Amino acid sequence: MADSSILVCGGCGFIGSNFVRVLAEQRPQARITVADALSYAGYTDNLGDLLDNRRVVFFLRNIAEYEGMREVFHNSYDLVINFAAETHVDRSLYNTSSFVRANVVGVDVLLALCREFNVPFLQISTDEVYGPAGEKDCFTEEAQLKPSSPYAASKAAADLLVQSAIRTFGQDVAIVRTTNNYGPRQFPEKLIPYFIHLLQQGQPLPVYGDGLQKRCWLHVEDFCSALLKLIADFPSREIFNIGATSEYTNLEVIESLIRLTGGRSPVNHVADRPAHDRRYWIDSSKFIARYGALTQRDLRSGLESTVKWYLDNPRIFERLGGNEAQSFEQSHYHHQ
Repeated sequence: MADSSILVCGGCGFIGSNFVRVLAEQRPQARITVADALSYAGYTDNLGDLLDNRRVVFFLRNIAEYEGMREVFHNSYDLVINFAAETHVDRSLYNTSSFVRANVVGVDVLLALCREFNVPFLQISTDEVYGPAGEKDCFTEEAQLKPSSPYAASKAAADLLVQSAIRTFGQDVAIVRTTNNYGPRQFPEKLIPYFIHLLQQGQPLPVYGDGLQKRCWLHVEDFCSALLKLIADFPSREIFNIGATSEYTNLEVIESLIRLTGGRSPVNHVADRPAHDRRYWIDSSKFIARYGALTQRDLRSGLESTVKWYLDNPRIFERLGGNEAQSFEQSHYHHQ
């Protein structure tokens, strides 16, 4: 796919923008188009000079709006990859309808357009669709979907729509499910950038429950590199897990952030989030068998470079000052 034309939906968000950057760097002949609604977590600044020098073509579009997206599809593509989504579990507790519109209706629109224009489609999903894993559980791609939160349920619904498109239409589609990604350009309401911000401000760190929830953390650039392997040999009608293997509790991550920033903010244990999954764990052996080893930088070095990026780019925290971000922060974190 070195000289292919690729439509990246949600390409101004966290993972999407990092993917566009990795794609542009490693596949310089690829023709890249980005469609993004620029909701509160999407910024053209995330693409920087890629837009300035016309390396990337940008369309301001909402994937849930059929007619607007259909105009974009007339440009002809070799692949459509969808990162566009509402992703913050906490927000899904307050406004389920926006998650259904973006994560379910939006995927339905993209599937219909990919059928109409005969374009392969890759849906980016999450390990959260499997629900909580026990201490000895390891979910393969065949595991039953048991989402807990409205966010996870909306992503599971999208996955089922993709699978139904295979069975009903024989559509050329695939699904990737990944673990927690971290790294530069993440909207600062998520744990790592948000706590870096609080540490810089000397504010208390609101930790859900006992803070012993376990997550596997994959650097976003490592995930994007894995995606490049996958799209170069597109696995039509397949599902692949792409997950980190190093597991850490939330408290361990927070302790690392405190050490790396030199912050002195106190940890403030707050009421746990409803239906807060204790642990996730997915098996990436299917991906490894087909595409080779999954590159994973260790969390220590990954967090070190991530903290440095946020400290070197403090303006990203200004995004928390927007009306929607500010009202969410006040309603959620300060009324626990």
